[in-house]
Amino acid sequence: MKLHPQQAPLYGRCIVTVQLTEEEVAADDGDVDYFLSFVGSTQRHLTSTLRSSHDTLEALCPAHDCCEVVLVTLCSFSPALPKAHEDRRSCLGHVHPLAEHRFSFVQDLAFDMAQFLVSTAGRSDGLEGALLLNECGIPLEECERLDESLALALQHLVLPPEWSLMGRKVNENTDLHPQETLLHFAARRGLCQVTRFLLQQSGAREALRLANREGHTPSAVAALGGHRRLQRLLHK
Repeated sequence: MKLHPQQAPLYGRCIVTVQLTEEEVAADDGDVDYFLSFVGSTQRHLTSTLRSSHDTLEALCPAHDCCEVVLVTLCSFSPALPKAHEDRRSCLGHVHPLAEHRFSFVQDLAFDMAQFLVSTAGRSDGLEGALLLNECGIPLEECERLDESLALALQHLVLPPEWSLMGRKVNENTDLHPQETLLHFAARRGLCQVTRFLLQQSGAREALRLANREGHTPSAVAALGGHRRLQRLLHK
């Protein structure tokens, strides 16, 4: 077999294509299911496949816990036909390992960005570097890809204990000084999936009503950028 791609970000969720060899295709009797086994140093994953053509399989890559090279094994499963005297439930079928391939889990740009953003929460100057993105004319398609990959990376991160969008515990009587929050960052770029993740985190209520140094709340920032769907999300 051949795998494409041969690496994936730690948060997974990309499509892995498996190209079967002529021998593997010839051995397929039509009543076979395939799955992939990912074996790393501390984690193992099993994922099912879908057949996209007579010699091509597709699988959704799992998430992994660390950057490393893992062993991927293509396995086939054939249901066993019970004999007349056997209980059908006891015949589970036969699993056969067919081929092996090395596969790398890596830390990509989205994961690096997720770690950086989490570290800036509550710091008055933490997002100044991220504001440089506003000077770049990032195409809409690129923003949509960033939204998906960054949201997945944030979900995969193990957040520090007591982590908050505000960087500290706040209450209704806390005097909130104007600052740029992660919600402002997401609103500027129209990142809906990232915003949905942030709204589920501690400190989201306070961040929603907090203005930045220009006097804009996250909802106002989204409106100024023409991100109407995100503006409605931030109004909830």
